[in-house]
This record gives sequence, C-alpha cells and structure tokens, in this order.
Amino acid sequence: MVRLLGVNILLVVRDEETSSALVQWSLRLTAARASKLWVLRVREGSKVGEVVWGEALEYAWWQGIEALVAGQEDVEVVLGEVETVNVTRSVKRQLAETKAGLLVVQDRVSHPEYYRNAIESLMDTVACAVMILRIGEGDSGKGDVLLPCAGGPNSRRGLKLAADAFGQQTTAFFVQPDTDEVAAEVGEQRLGKFLKRSGVGSDSVTEKVVLGDSVYDAIRAEVESGQYGMLLIGASGIGSVRRKLFGTVPDKLLRGAEGMSVGVVRAEKPIGHRLRNGVERLLQLTVPQLRRDERVALFADIEDKSRWSFDFGSLMILATGIAALGLLADSGAVVIGAMLVAPLMTPLLGGGLAVVQGNWPLWRRCQKAVGFGFVAALVIGYSFGWIGRLMGYGLTDELIARGAPSVLDLGVAFISGVAASYCLARPKLSGALAGVAIAAALVPPIATTGICMALEKWKIAQGAAVLFGTNVVAIVLGSSMNFFMAGIRGKADQSSAWAKRVTILFTLLLLGLMVPLSSVVVKQLAGGDDITEVFDAVVAQDGLEVHSVKRMPFKDGVQVIEITINSSRPIEKELMQLLQSAANDASARPVKVRVVTRLVVE
Repeated sequence: MVRLLGVNILLVVRDEETSSALVQWSLRLTAARASKLWVLRVREGSKVGEVVWGEALEYAWWQGIEALVAGQEDVEVVLGEVETVNVTRSVKRQLAETKAGLLVVQDRVSHPEYYRNAIESLMDTVACAVMILRIGEGDSGKGDVLLPCAGGPNSRRGLKLAADAFGQQTTAFFVQPDTDEVAAEVGEQRLGKFLKRSGVGSDSVTEKVVLGDSVYDAIRAEVESGQYGMLLIGASGIGSVRRKLFGTVPDKLLRGAEGMSVGVVRAEKPIGHRLRNGVERLLQLTVPQLRRDERVALFADIEDKSRWSFDFGSLMILATGIAALGLLADSGAVVIGAMLVAPLMTPLLGGGLAVVQGNWPLWRRCQKAVGFGFVAALVIGYSFGWIGRLMGYGLTDELIARGAPSVLDLGVAFISGVAASYCLARPKLSGALAGVAIAAALVPPIATTGICMALEKWKIAQGAAVLFGTNVVAIVLGSSMNFFMAGIRGKADQSSAWAKRVTILFTLLLLGLMVPLSSVVVKQLAGGDDITEVFDAVVAQDGLEVHSVKRMPFKDGVQVIEITINSSRPIEKELMQLLQSAANDASARPVKVRVVTRLVVE
C-alpha cells in the first residue's frame, strides 16, 4: 500500500470501469508538476462519512489501481474512499485538507443524478483549477492531447496545464476563417498571441492552424485523424463547441477501440470569488435566508408594483400635489401624508433586487417607473409653484429645509433602503413600511425642485434635486445589500456584467456625494463657514473679536445666524446693522443676524 503523503492533485472517481485511464492521465499530470496525487473513490451513503485512507481500503476494488501506481517511482500516490450523502461537501473537505491545486473529476453519461449535480456544483464553486474527464472506451491514458485555442482564461489555463504535462504531445489548435490569401498568416499570429498570453513557449507545444468557417467541423475533422487520446477544452472558451461535445458528439468520440477522452478545464477562481463565497457562507450561518415561497411572493409583489401604469402615475400626481400644497403652506403634517401616498419606493427596491439577480428586464422596468414618476412629479411641482407665485406665496421653512441636504440624509436613505427591503421580503413586517416611507422622503424633494424652479430659487432647487438623487442611489444600494444578505442570487450562467457596472457606478456616486454632503455637517459642527471671516472683518474695525458663529433653525423661512462676540461693553446698534448687511451680502438666501455679547473683563 502506498504511503499517505501531502499532495496538490486530487482525483475523484466513482466507478471502476474507467478509473485506470483516469489514474493514468492524472499520473502524467502529477509527474509533470513534481507533485503528489490523491485518488478518492466516492460511494453513496446515508451521511457525510469520514475518508478511509491506506490499509483499511476495500482491496478488490483498488487492486488494478495499485498495480498501475506500483511502478511509479517519481510520483507519490495515496488511495482513499468515502461513503457520503453529499459528494460536494466531502470533496471540498478533502481539497482543504490536501491543499490540492487541481481537482480531476470522473464524468460519465451513466452517472446518477446526485453525482452529476455534484460535478456541476464543484465546477462552479471550488477555488482551485478543475478538470472534468469523460473517458473513452479505447482510452488507456496515453496519446496526444488536442486543445482548441479560443479566448478565455479557462482555455489558456488548459493549454498551460497540457503543455506542462504533455509537452510536444499537446497540439494547440486554432481555426481561422478562410477570408483571403493571408488568412493562414493571420491565424498563426493570433495563435502566437494566445500562446504568449497562456505563458506557453512556441517550442513547448505543437502548433496547428486550420482554415475553415466552422470551428466545430474543423475540430471534428482533426479528432477523426486518430492520433489523439484526449480532446481538452476550456469551460468558457468556445461555449457552442463545448455544448456539442458534451451533447451527442462524445458518444461517437468515446465508442470503440479508438475511443478518445473528452475533458473540460476550468481555471482557478480569483481571490474576489473566494472572498465572496466566504461571505456568502457566513451570511447563511448568521442571517435568516428567504425560503423559496417567500422569494416567489417577493418577486411577484415587486414586479407587479414596479410597473409604470395608470395607477402608478395617478398616485404620483396625487402625492406630488399633496406634497406641493404642504410645502407652500409650510405644513409638515401634510408633507408626511404625501410620503405615505407616493408609490416610488417599490421600483427603487425593485432596482436593488434586479442588481442582485442580474435581472435586466426588471431593472429596465423599474427605471422606467422611476424616470416617468420623477418627470410627472417635477411637472406637477412646477405647476403648483407657478400658481403659488401668482398668489404671493414664497419660500417656506419646509422648502428651505430640503434645499441643503447633508450626509445625514444619505445615511437615512441607505438605512431606509435596507429597512424597506427587509420589511417587503417578510410579509409579517409589512406594517413598518409606512414608517420607512416617511423616513426616506422621495416625492417632497421632487416637488421642492419644481416649486423652487417656478419661484426662481435655483440654489434650493439644485439642493432638492441632489437630495432626491442621493435618496435614489442610497436606497438601491441599501436594498441590494439586504437582498444579497437574505440569500437572493442570480443564475450562475446568467450574464450580470451590467449589474456589476451599475453597482460600481452607484457606489462611486455614493462616495462622491459624501464629500459635498459631509461638508455641510462639518460647517455646522464648526459653527459657521466662510461667512465667519466676513464677520471677523466687520467687528475688527471696533477692536472686537468674534467668539463663534452658529446657524440656528429656520424661523418663518429665514435662516438665523447667531454671532457671539467677545466684548467688555454692549454692542452698539450701528455694528449690529453692519453685521446684518454683511450677512445679506454674503448669503444667497434670506438671513437674520442674532448678536450675543460675551462680556470680557480687561
């Protein structure tokens, strides 16, 4: 019996019929890498059992394998087996214990469903490189290797692996469309670039360029030449070829005495993928995951309420009208009522769900509802502002308060997105949605923008628009984070590049908004802004000193600025008038100066 030693290649087999060829191919890979080989046989069991290594193995099953590895002097091999109800978990455990850098898995059409599912799971989730081998009837683990060169990192990893193990017995095969007389030279250059990107020297493998319009037909013709023992392809390199090869074609390739093997290689997962898997496992253990029926109900609810429809538009118009009247009347209670009527929160939550799922149709539907809703609310707000201006209404405290957003508003919106998505995903908590809608005001900032545009108060209109944009970005990110934590994922084979770009863009916007929004809080905490310098210059003429400047709450639509001056005598009326005049000149909005004397004894 071979010795138990550390390895960096793990071979997983299930049946004896093709295990000899599998071990032979794995030995060739192991010898080339100067590494060790673990061979693990998996059997179906009732629980996740412990792996048995060495002397305790069932001898009859392993007899042929032991005879095969007995003559290997430069390769150390360890044999083991396990009875398990979860092949994926058992194999991952052994990958961790053996620190394997390459996982080789036996594949056959006749494998039961539980084992085929395990192969797919391992291919998708493990961090190390993976090779899935389907052994032909006539394959003895010898012969040349044909590797079609096309595109992605998995094809490059397969070429590097084959070049290191099989050298000149590896044929790097490239199909170039026969478009003109220089097509062959173009194909050679493209193949050379592929070899260079793979880290393979041109003298390490056999290069072959074939002219043809069909990659699949060219590969089939090359395979039929009979000189190859294995066809090795990248998992994502040439998808259509892979589907055909692992569809009906392998049956033809595998049959008979000349049957060859077909293998698929997947490169190592990047560190970001491994970190994500670790985070997902941690979340599954710590955060309650949504059940299937809960996810179905959530998707149906969001998709139904995120559509732009007559009902959605009507509620937006009515909510904006209520908000506009409340803003002009300076009534906070009325504005709160408008927040409860507005339907804008649901499509924003739908946007967060679409980003997590990579669901482009849902994202487009939600953004259509948000966009049309914003335009409708802006028009209504402008109309009410124009009418209010004709009737003599002006700025109110409610309007002014929404014209100076801060980083605190950003924090409120982000946490509101998390809270709203949490409540929406759990029907028992739906009663809390009303409170979340009040916390994350969406319609009032749009109405404020329209009203202030009509009143020609452009600075406040700009601030309110920034507040709405801040709310949108923060709510989408907050809800997507919560949905991810709750276990919602997109399909592994579904393209989600756009979702990643949106997430990166929104994150950058969020970080970018934090700078100007934080400055508002900093100025408030510091007790003032550049207007302090103006006051210093005024009081210095009388030999006095400004102790502090504070912005107080608005009163009757006017910003109150409290100035504390160090003085040994009461402040004269003329100085107070000069300070008021300086404040009016330095501020774009109405201000009122309140002077406090801080008596200083000389």
